[in-house]
Parts: sequence; structure tokens; C-alpha cells
Amino acid sequence: MPELKDLLNVNSAVLIKSGKEQLNRFAGVSIDSREVKKNEIFFAIKGENYDAHDFLKEVISKGVRLAVVNRSWYNKNKNKLRGISLVAVNDTIKALGQFAAVHRSKYNIPVFCIGGSNGKTTTKDLVAEVLSKKYKVLKTAENFNNHIGLPLTLLKLKRSHQAAVLEVGCSHFKEVEYLMEIAKPDHGMVTNIGKEHLEFFKDLDGVARAEFELYDYLDKNSGKVFMNFDDKYIRDRAKKIRNADVISYSYNFKSDVSGTFEGYNKKYQPVIKIKSGSEDFKVTVSTFGKHSIYNGLAATAAGLAFDIKPKQIREALMNFKQSSSKRMEVSDHKGVKIINDAYNSNPESVRMGLETLAGFSNKGEKYAVLSDMLELGKNSAAEHAEIGKFAVKTGIKNLYTYGKFSFNTFKAAGKIKNNFYFEDKNDLSEMLMRNLRPGDVIYVKGSRGMKMEEVINKITGIK
Repeated sequence: MPELKDLLNVNSAVLIKSGKEQLNRFAGVSIDSREVKKNEIFFAIKGENYDAHDFLKEVISKGVRLAVVNRSWYNKNKNKLRGISLVAVNDTIKALGQFAAVHRSKYNIPVFCIGGSNGKTTTKDLVAEVLSKKYKVLKTAENFNNHIGLPLTLLKLKRSHQAAVLEVGCSHFKEVEYLMEIAKPDHGMVTNIGKEHLEFFKDLDGVARAEFELYDYLDKNSGKVFMNFDDKYIRDRAKKIRNADVISYSYNFKSDVSGTFEGYNKKYQPVIKIKSGSEDFKVTVSTFGKHSIYNGLAATAAGLAFDIKPKQIREALMNFKQSSSKRMEVSDHKGVKIINDAYNSNPESVRMGLETLAGFSNKGEKYAVLSDMLELGKNSAAEHAEIGKFAVKTGIKNLYTYGKFSFNTFKAAGKIKNNFYFEDKNDLSEMLMRNLRPGDVIYVKGSRGMKMEEVINKITGIK
């Protein structure tokens, strides 16, 4: 449980008491005034579009007894609040990270951080599922993987936890380095290096430099690094590891844990043959599509390193239930199968999605509905055009595109039989609804900002 004494170890923290009995231990930490509970600490975070300091009276009305506020706000508003103790700090976001670091340091347990361009959320969930066969695991909820989400996760650590599996995201340099100093992991994995956030990283070399801040930390601190040898950038980075223990996994290269893809079962779930030392066994990953081939092998490598038995790994992967919405989520509506992959998008994940759609076995038509891949910077037009060319190669006959950059996909996919571009999302949805028949499959993909789940909601009648 988070403790007041740890909070007061944060740089610049000063306690201003309200005169009421002060709690020393708290049930948790919250940054949401709508969800904060009575015995939690409330951190007033100032974001781009809101300032949580504005909701402190609402927080007080819920019986919250301690809030962390920016000192600049407190100096202007010190006489306006009653009935709550305050801790004033220079910056509540930085204080949240420092508080989490102090809290984490009290627990001598394995901390496993997972980063990468694609698949890190599902891989994190799978790794946690596998490790849960032996340990009580704290894991990142959904994809709360940034400078706010990771500290909030760590502050949930309790004495009952025996391991933590944390997702680590980045869109700028030094972000992963910052998260490493908070989480202090002893195990880590970068799933792959792909074209993400090129607006900031410029190119794949930049992406690798940012993601490998995770490996840099673990190498410096003699941790264990899990490395996907099917990724050239990661394979090359392995040669530079000096102090960390390397655990490699691959389908195509010599590695500690090798995988052979044996095909899909009737539910289009991948079956993988695993070879590691004297161990030789098969696993089926219950998540959908080609992405699962890589996620499943990564989770298996992690499980074997933690001495999880093959039978337990097999059970964990087979019985896994996807908790994160809009990530290759498959549903049926009036005989039409809908593949919702609308959470995020970059060139590598779109290609995998299109390959999954092309290989899917169904009686009707296949529809690819693609929207913009954001944050690709000056490469955006060219990358979207490449997706159009790739769609042609897959043999897909129905391509619906939406978004400013996706016009380039439409133009490059001119050879596709039914190739349409829409400036209005409702028009796209209406045309789909007119053409869909039982037995058809739709694959919907786009960056989070494009809100392509609205197309699915229109089709299924969800308001």
C-alpha cells in the first residue's frame, strides 16, 4: 500500500495538514476525480486539455483526505480549500514518477518490462498469463505504458505480488530511459523495431535507439534481456550486450528458444512447435492472426526462463483471453465476421493484418478497411502508398480507405477490383452495409486518432 512517508521522500514535497487526523497508509493512487475513492491519494495532473486541480472540490466531496498539487497552484489557492490535506510539489507528474520509484524499491521481486513497435500489449498480457502459473503477477492494465500509466501501475504493488510485468511505450527519445529509472527492471524485452512515430524518430535507426534504451538499462545493470533474433535490429544489438544475460528466440535463426510455425487451427489460432535445450513441445496461442505467432514465441521464451513447465505454458497460451479491446478483436454480426484492429497502426502492423485477412478461410468476400497511420512525418505519403501496393500483392479484392494520408493507399492500389476512397466515415460505413453478406469478413485498421471503431459501431448498430 502507498505510504505517506514515501511520498514525502519525493523531491520538493511539503505536507500541508488540514487539521484532521492524517492517514499514513492509503488504498491506492488516482488521477481521475470521477473514479478516486475515499482512502486513495489524488494526484492533480495538469494535461493539455484539462487541469485536475479544477476538480479538487469534487474530490473532497468524496471523502478523499490527501491530494498532491503543484506548488504554483497552491500558492495562488491556499485559502480556497478546506477539509483535505495537501502535499505541494514542484511538478505533480514528476512527483508521481518519483513516488512510484520509491514504492517499487521496497519490493524485491522480478520486474519484467516489455517495449517494441508492435505487439507489446498482447505480448505483455501473454507473458503475465504464463508467469501467473507460478507467481502472483502485477501487470500493466490495458496499455498504460507512459510516464503516468507506468507509475500508477507500480503504485499498485502489494506484499502479495511476486512479479510485475510492465509495458513500456515511447514516442520520443529518453522516454524509455526515464521509465527504466522508475521501474528498475531486471528482465526486459523489445518485441521488434518498426516504423512508429517517425515524425519524431525520423527513421528505423531512430526507433531502434529509442526502444533500445530498455536494453541499455538492463545491460548496465546486469539484467536479463530477451531478444527476437528474427528482427535484424535486435539481432545486431545482441552483439553489443556486455553485462546482461541474453535469452534469444527466433523462427529463422539459431537461438535459445526456437519456434516452428505449424499452421492455424480451425479458429485461426497459430500452432507453434517449440524447441529449447531438451524441451520439445507444441503450444497453441488463443489470440487471432499472424501477430500471435510472434507474441506466442516471446511469451514462451519468457516462461521457460522463469522455469514455467511446458504443460503450464501450453495451458496459459491456450486459455488466454484478450483483455485489451480493439486489438485483433474478432466478433460476428449477422453472419459477418469483423476483425477490429483499430487501436493503433503502423506499416508493419498493417501488413500483418492484411496477411491475416488474405489467409483467413471464409465463404464470402473479404473487405480491408484502412485509415491513416499517424506520426509518420515526411515519410507518410510514401508509406501509405506502399501499403496500397502491398494490398494488391495479397490478392484482396475489396479495399475501402478513409483519411487524408490514406488517399495515397487508394491511388497505389488501383489494380484492386473494388478500390474505394471516402472523405466521410459515414459514407464508408453506409456502402459497407449495402454490400455485406453473411460469410463475409471485414478487417478494420487505423491509428487511434482516426477512431475507426465508429465504422464497426455503425455496422453493428452500437451507439
